[in-house]
Amino acid sequence: MGGFGVDPLFALTKGAEDGGSVAVDCFFVLSGFLIARSFERTAHLGRYLWHRALRIFPGFWACLVVVAFGVAPILYAHERASLAGFLSPPNSPWTYLGSNAMLVMNQYNIAGLLANAPVPLLFNHSLWTLQYEFLCYLMVGALGTLVLATRRPAIFLVPLVVCFALFAAASWHLGLEPVRTPVRAFELYTFFAVGICAYAFRDRVPLRGSFALLSVLLIACTITTRAYVVVLPFALSYLTLYVAMVLPVRDFDRRCDLSYGIYIYAFPISQLLTALGAARVGFVGYFSAAYLISLWFAAASWFGIEKRFLALKNAALTSKLWDRVRVPLREGSSRAVLP
Repeated sequence: MGGFGVDPLFALTKGAEDGGSVAVDCFFVLSGFLIARSFERTAHLGRYLWHRALRIFPGFWACLVVVAFGVAPILYAHERASLAGFLSPPNSPWTYLGSNAMLVMNQYNIAGLLANAPVPLLFNHSLWTLQYEFLCYLMVGALGTLVLATRRPAIFLVPLVVCFALFAAASWHLGLEPVRTPVRAFELYTFFAVGICAYAFRDRVPLRGSFALLSVLLIACTITTRAYVVVLPFALSYLTLYVAMVLPVRDFDRRCDLSYGIYIYAFPISQLLTALGAARVGFVGYFSAAYLISLWFAAASWFGIEKRFLALKNAALTSKLWDRVRVPLREGSSRAVLP
């Protein structure tokens, strides 16, 4: 994004993969694992969806406003020396808010800005994954309710088999061509489904250093071949979960979770810095500035928006509401239905 060259993984795979995509894949694995745990602990479809909506939408809406009426005006004034015409269509900040408000990103550009950037015309491309993340939440809610009613965790294997089959078949056909959006979506669904199954059958998944090393070797040996798309979902997922479990880092974000804020603000902050010429200080300076400023925005998002709305998860009024709409369980079933 700063114009410092091509991502090494992108060059190695001829555009089929890049470091950012791998990072998102790792996130979807962890998200699938944790969201499955969240549903099991909630065991209540309405309350679960309320929790998920509070986690995604308030911070997302605030980010849209900050980009449309904070970052975009700065870039507009920088590129055109005034704000005349900034609010006019097409691609106005108002349509940016309206088109994207429900997570489906229909407009990435505002007023034709960033046309000459290394990543042109995109104000916040990271947000494209959120619609798929939320669809995965809905999948967990639907299948989790079915698991609660039938006490059959194997139901969670269904989306894994279906999504992996579609992703592998499409990717195998494309070879090492740049991945298209529908294929990329099934890739994310596959990783999320792996995470769900890893949680559902966590007592049967061994965590061994030898398996983690094997995963690394499999990825390294297949990365320039078509077999990579078959190996990646399972090898990278195992490696991600293994590292997450063995690293001696626990509860560091219990009181201050900046992960979501960093994700939704890093892209527009990086674009702004690039447009203002920050790349001239070199990669280390550019990256440090982008990271520190993103941290500041993430902290503002957490303490000003996210934390306040998450406090409503178990508010007395909403608790009474969800208690009236309970998930019907089969006689004799319980909340602890997963291994």
